[in-house]
Amino acid sequence: MNLLKRRATVYLAASFLVLAAAVIAPGATAQGQQWQFVRADYGFRSQRTDVTQLVRTLVARGGMNGRIAVNNQTMGGDPAPGADKVLRIFARDDRNQDREFDFAEGSFVVASMFFVRDDDRDRFHGDGDHGDGDHSDADRDHDDHPALGIVRGYYGAQGRMVNVTDVLQKMVRGGSLTVPASNGAMGIDPAPGADKILIVVYEFRGREQAAAASEGHLLSIP
Repeated sequence: MNLLKRRATVYLAASFLVLAAAVIAPGATAQGQQWQFVRADYGFRSQRTDVTQLVRTLVARGGMNGRIAVNNQTMGGDPAPGADKVLRIFARDDRNQDREFDFAEGSFVVASMFFVRDDDRDRFHGDGDHGDGDHSDADRDHDDHPALGIVRGYYGAQGRMVNVTDVLQKMVRGGSLTVPASNGAMGIDPAPGADKILIVVYEFRGREQAAAASEGHLLSIP
């Protein structure tokens, strides 16, 4: 009888461990561990778009309320219409070991899982600026429609992004922004021949959010 009880206990314990492993989200890390963000892409099989600059920006800003939504709008377009897409984030730990994290379309990334090195952050925010991009709370308070404030805007391709914050701020009409992601609208082509993306970090009704659109698509916020 005691043997049967012991076997039942072992079985229940094993079943609990299997169940716990099944419900832990893919890519979960040890408590408190952060991974250095390296690069990211989004899509299905070979139909993938490099979204490194976009995700790096969102990680550096702590996502949107701490999370990054994995969908076509946030990732700047649909590289594989009709397919179930995946965001792949390639990261590195403090022992310089690389790891891939996969997040399914429709899920969320907890931004605090990753961090951006200060030199990466500075290079992204500093190089190729098109306008100073400063937009204080005081400036937003003087807008006709202060509910929408453009915090930052970037346009370009991997490694060739420009700051278009000032351009976007001037396009806000009636408390909203509708703009095509194009060289003509941005007034510059920072990466001739490359597929570009427009990233906008904005504040709406006291909440900071982000949106993106790939070149040739319309971005509308809020």
